[in-house]
Amino acid sequence: MNQADFNGKSILIADDEEYVRHHLAKKLSGMGLRVFQAGTGEEVLDLAGHHPDLIIMDVKMPVLDGLETARRLKTDDDTRGIPVVLLSAMAQREEVAMGMATGADEYVMKPVTFSRLMESIREHIH
Repeated sequence: MNQADFNGKSILIADDEEYVRHHLAKKLSGMGLRVFQAGTGEEVLDLAGHHPDLIIMDVKMPVLDGLETARRLKTDDDTRGIPVVLLSAMAQREEVAMGMATGADEYVMKPVTFSRLMESIREHIH
């Protein structure tokens, strides 16, 4: 999938660190993706109504963490079909299992390179 293949596709980036969101949004926008941004799980749930083609979300977010947000997305008839990629520095086997138990489509360890992130995007956006 090249840059032209992303035209018209949308992605939701969720991370409580504003710098991370803006940095990723800038790079992904340059790839032809329409990018939504969220800093909390609540914002993710609100923006998921726009039906992005993919949600990439940090596990550690305030109030409503990425695990509970993913669980809610994947149990809602309106959003269950949206692929969810969880990002986390927590790499213990139990933590990965907890992430995947939410229904998430992938669990990626931080720190993540942009090329690794693009692999996930290409895998989940059709």
